Amino acid sequence: MFDDTKLEIIDNNTALFELCEHLRLQSIIGVDLESDSLYHYRERICLIQVSDGTCDYIIDTLKIDDLAPFCSILSDAKIRKVMHGADFDVVSLKRDYHVKIENLFDTLIAAQFLAYPHLGLAYLIKRHFGVGLDKQFQKHDWSQRPLEEVHLQYARGDTHWLIALEEILTYKLRRLKL
Repeated sequence: MFDDTKLEIIDNNTALFELCEHLRLQSIIGVDLESDSLYHYRERICLIQVSDGTCDYIIDTLKIDDLAPFCSILSDAKIRKVMHGADFDVVSLKRDYHVKIENLFDTLIAAQFLAYPHLGLAYLIKRHFGVGLDKQFQKHDWSQRPLEEVHLQYARGDTHWLIALEEILTYKLRRLKL
């Protein structure tokens, strides 16, 4: 499903710093979060998934001491962040890391403007790329470690297609002059 796209697990401060140095050079990235909201009274972000069009990354926030380098990427207005249904993620990032996301494109809102009959990410990916996403881990306890390969594949699916989807939706919005 992900062809030859590499997946990198970021689970220490050095790897996060190196990733952020790379992301600073990108003009657009896909971003998503996984949390433990159904399993703990005080929810927390457990994973941050990022795609840059050539590689997918999974940041294990439970193993990293300082997410400030990534927060600076999120607040950098020169880098467009593509998310789907970003409201929960924006609130969670503000709550946990005091970050304000700049230059955000939400594919769910774009799909609403375009009057799609369904707004879920799985629907949009199936419609535009012919790929079915298995959403069985949507309510998984993401604080559980170790993460299994099926969890990693599920998580990367939420960002892998976002940049290409943003391009399609932006094209459609411009054609309608929205």
